[in-house]
Amino acid sequence: MAGEVSKAARDGSLQAVVSRMAKLDVGGLPRNYELFHEALSGADATLSRELLSLPSSPSQALLDEIGLRYQLPGFIALAPSASRDQEIRLLRDLKEKMASGVTQKQGFTRVLEAVARSLREDSDAGPRDILAEIEYLSVSLSDAVVAETELEAALKAGIDRLAGASQKAAAARAITLTDRLTSLPNHAAFAERLEALYASPADDHGMALFLITIPDLPDISRTYGEAAAGRIVRKAATTFRRAIKKNDFVARIGSGDFAFLLRDVSRDSVQPIAERLMTTIADNLVFAASDKTAATLELSIGVALAQDAFSPQQLRLQATAALQTAKANGRPAVFVPDQARR
Repeated sequence: MAGEVSKAARDGSLQAVVSRMAKLDVGGLPRNYELFHEALSGADATLSRELLSLPSSPSQALLDEIGLRYQLPGFIALAPSASRDQEIRLLRDLKEKMASGVTQKQGFTRVLEAVARSLREDSDAGPRDILAEIEYLSVSLSDAVVAETELEAALKAGIDRLAGASQKAAAARAITLTDRLTSLPNHAAFAERLEALYASPADDHGMALFLITIPDLPDISRTYGEAAAGRIVRKAATTFRRAIKKNDFVARIGSGDFAFLLRDVSRDSVQPIAERLMTTIADNLVFAASDKTAATLELSIGVALAQDAFSPQQLRLQATAALQTAKANGRPAVFVPDQARR
């Protein structure tokens, strides 16, 4: 039933996006679907108002500007090409400055050699002649110093620009790894963290993967709207963030789905941890079940231990299997491999 409700909600959301884009005559680019989905979900009221006030047939440049301003992942991907062009121009400018500096040094070297040769060959040269040669040398050296100074300034400006570009790239990457609704790490960030865990398995520190879902969320979304469901997800994310330790990790990986990577977890400690998370949610999250009553949210929790899996994919499959068991039994479940059962 929950799956049918979830599918109906997704279909309704997709139809609303397609309808709005068709009404405004917006091109069917993937990033445009993302933009209108974000706007129609109501997660960001300012974005919603801005897109709902768009004129008919808005230019793609205008849509791209809006997407970049709200830092949507599909639009951030447009920025690197411009950044690369700037870096290429910067390197070309630096190359020209360095070539100019080399030319000035070569000129000074030739002048120095000419002056030395002149002084050696002209045995009758007096103080006035020597001073003239020194002045000539000084002018040439001054030109070389100016070129070096310009090169130093260009290098400094280039370093500053590259550092700025690096910071912007890092900020853009952080945005692409962050869930917009909750500000938690997103699915991509979770996948990276899981891969990193198995890149150095000796440092897993008794890691465990907790997959947590809010089964009632599709019903809440259908009954009260996506905005109400979004508020519940944001509140749950805040509660989860406060419930974990400093070196633990939590990400939002689906509509009402969260993934935790917790350290120093044994098989015996899984159940107490799961119960603590469920109690935390029950104590902090309620929603209107009717005009006069309120209900607490329930969680389904499936757990797998990193020591029982040889890869990120297997660990996730084990946790998913445990989550399905938890949904069926109505209580947290931990995956137990065959050897542990025996």
